[in-house]
Amino acid sequence: MNILSTAKDAFSWAIARLPKETELEVYASWGRGRSLEWSEGKPEDLSEAQGGGVGVRVISKSGGSSGQQGFAFTTGFEKAGVEKAAENAAASARVLPADVFRKLPRPSARRNSFPKEILDPDAFSETSAQVMERLKERETACLKRFKHLKSMLRGGFSEGLGRSAVVNSNGIEEEFAGSHSSLGASFLAEKNGERQEGGFGLSRVFARDISWDHVFDEAAARTLALLDGKPIPTGKTPVVFDPTVAGEFLSLISGMVCADSVQKGKSPFKGRLGETVASALVSIVDDGALEGGLASSPADDEGVPTRRTPVISAGKLNAFLYDTYTALKDKTSSTGNASRGGFKSSPSSGTSNFFLEAGKTPRADILKSTSGLYLYDVMGLHMADPISGDFSVAVMGARLEAGEFKEGVRGVTLAGNLLDLLKNIDAVGSDLTFFGSVGSPTFRVAGLTISGS
Repeated sequence: MNILSTAKDAFSWAIARLPKETELEVYASWGRGRSLEWSEGKPEDLSEAQGGGVGVRVISKSGGSSGQQGFAFTTGFEKAGVEKAAENAAASARVLPADVFRKLPRPSARRNSFPKEILDPDAFSETSAQVMERLKERETACLKRFKHLKSMLRGGFSEGLGRSAVVNSNGIEEEFAGSHSSLGASFLAEKNGERQEGGFGLSRVFARDISWDHVFDEAAARTLALLDGKPIPTGKTPVVFDPTVAGEFLSLISGMVCADSVQKGKSPFKGRLGETVASALVSIVDDGALEGGLASSPADDEGVPTRRTPVISAGKLNAFLYDTYTALKDKTSSTGNASRGGFKSSPSSGTSNFFLEAGKTPRADILKSTSGLYLYDVMGLHMADPISGDFSVAVMGARLEAGEFKEGVRGVTLAGNLLDLLKNIDAVGSDLTFFGSVGSPTFRVAGLTISGS
C-alpha cells in the first residue's frame, strides 16, 4: 500500500471535521509480522498478523485555549473511522489544559540522506514449515554437540515489515518502510543434579545478517557456562560486562537522557549538561540515521529529520534527546527523537539507535588483563532508582583469571550507582554489538561492590 497517500487522504478527511484554528497531525502505519517458536522437540507457537490504522492529534491555536492537545485513533483506514477519530481528538482537546509549548513541528531545511525504504527482499520467503524445520535441526544439533544440555526450552524466529507516514498542517509529509528479523534460543543444562537456564538472541534489519549457527551455539555455550556456579567472596572486584549485559545498562541510561525524564526530575543527569559524568573512555551516541540500525529512518515520528546526537563525548554530558514539545520547553531544537508505540499513541521524546561507541581495545586484551568477574546476566535492573541512579541486582557470570574463564558465579549481588559505574570504566572493547536498537561493546569497570560468600 502507498502509506503516504493513505495518510494524506486521512488528513483531508480529518481536517474537514475540525475548527479552523486547529493544528492537525495524522500518523498512519501498517505492518505485517509472524512469530514461530519451537520448544522441547515440538512446535510451540505460530502466529501471523497484519494490519494498521491512523492516529489523529489536534492542537488548538486560538486565544486562551492555545495548546490544548487531544489524541484519538482508529483501526483501519476507512473514512468514517478517521472522521470519528478527529472528532474525538477535538473533544478531548477541549477539556484538557492549555500548554503553550504544545505545537506541531514545521518542515526542516536540515535533511539527511537516509533512504525512505529499506525492506528485506527475503522477508517471508520461507514457509512456516521450513522455518520450523530449521529450528528443529538446530535443536537436534545442539543437544547432540553440547554435553550437559538437557533440552531446548525455546527456539524462536520472528520477522516483520512496516510502513508509516506522518502528515501535518504545517506542511510536513514524511514516510518510511522498514523490516526486521529476530532469532533467539534458550536451553536447560543439567549436571550433577544442578540445573541452569540461559540463552542468546539477535535482531537485525535483514535476516541474512543473523547467523543461525552463531545464535544457537552462543545460547548453548552461555547456558553451560553457568553450571558449577557458586558465590565469590564479598568485596570490590573488577567487573567485565558482556555486551548483552552492557546493553541492559545502556537501556537504563537511555531513558535518563530523554528530555521528558530530565524535565520531570526523573534523571540523575538533570542540571548536569557540560559536566563530566563518565570516564574519558565513554562516548554514548543516539543516531536515528545509522546505517543498518533497527530504529533508523529518515524522520522521527513527528516528521522531524533524524540525526546523530552525541549524548556523552569522552565523558562529558553534551545533550539530551528532544521531541518538539520538550525542545520548546527548553528553548532549543528537536533532535529528531519523537517516538511512539504505533498509531495508537501520541509521540514523546525517546531514543533511536542508542549505543556506547566502540573503543580501541580488542575484547581479548580486556579479558587477558583482568582477574575478576565476567557478567553474563543481571536480574532486577528495572528496579534501579531513576533519580539517583542507585541499583542492586542479582548477577550470574563466571570468574575470570588472567583471561581464562573459570567456574560459574551465581548467588551474588552487584550494587552501586550508575554514575559511579560510568566514571570507573577503565577499558572499552572494539566489539560493538547491537541487541535490538541498543548497542555496546565489552567494557570493564575498575571496581564494583559484590555481595557474595
